[in-house]
Amino acid sequence: MARFPDTSSKNGCSMKFSNLQCYTYEAPFKHPVKTVKADLVTRKVLVISLEVEGNTYFAESNAFETDWYHEETIETVYQSVQYIYEQIKASEWQDYAALGAILAPFRRTPHAMALFDYIGWQSLNERVAVTVPLGYTLHSGQHIKPQNRVKIKWSEQVLDDVRSVRAGDADIKIVIDANGSLGEEDVPTLEGLLAYDIDYFEEPFSDFSLYAANRHLPLAIDESASSIDQILKYYGAGVKTIVAKYARLGGGYPLLAIKEAIPDLRVIVGGMYEYGLSKYFTALLASEFKTIPDVTPQGTYFADDYALYEEHVENGKLTMTFPVVDMNQLEELT
Repeated sequence: MARFPDTSSKNGCSMKFSNLQCYTYEAPFKHPVKTVKADLVTRKVLVISLEVEGNTYFAESNAFETDWYHEETIETVYQSVQYIYEQIKASEWQDYAALGAILAPFRRTPHAMALFDYIGWQSLNERVAVTVPLGYTLHSGQHIKPQNRVKIKWSEQVLDDVRSVRAGDADIKIVIDANGSLGEEDVPTLEGLLAYDIDYFEEPFSDFSLYAANRHLPLAIDESASSIDQILKYYGAGVKTIVAKYARLGGGYPLLAIKEAIPDLRVIVGGMYEYGLSKYFTALLASEFKTIPDVTPQGTYFADDYALYEEHVENGKLTMTFPVVDMNQLEELT
């Protein structure tokens, strides 16, 4: 199992980035994804490659085409990546901590920063198979039997959805994700849902004061977990669970630093309807934090992928090899 200690470069030499290349990839969802903020029919992503010590590595951006989820978009990340590259291409590092220090000044563009973090991690580690428990998100049109944990998106029929899941599985963990769409008037509904043994309510409110006022509920933040300062703010209000997207926090190293700073914080590693390359890093981080991530079996969302990997599912756990990028599937940006 790949781990995240402060690893040194494989040959003991200083390392640096070179030869930045940018690409895009887009594939349709097998079933359109509907959230309270957006309806998604296809998933377009930015992919970059960099050379380190003569080897080429790839990373996938989790940014969307518009700012419905985060202020960074594919276009702004593309611009930020080029800027960061010009600023750090002469910089050298020997371990993950040193790379983290080099990237820290770019924390205001975390999605772009995360791409360099992920490629740097690859250059320092053996990219071995990783195993994690599956964590499903329930969407209309899907015909799956979830295991371990299921995330249900908030809707008018959320209570019916929860009842249906609980009737089919008395032990599965249930998460309710509201994407910050609820107000004080919805608190009684949340309290009623507790009868179905809800693991946590993910980003229920956009109003910070409602978190502190409802400490009796198992609350978690997702979109609000955008920096260590924000996480500390909500932690002070009683939120002890975060759904952390590595791209939104600038990569794996900042996420590890947050956990070190707040040892009793429960870190759930969230996915972003990602392809295999990003999915691997989500799974890898989840294996470090020993929690159930947003990781679903190959082919759940997409029939196609630009990266090829082997996958095995057994007893509710997924094992995947490191994805190998098929360059023929990528469209180069010039």
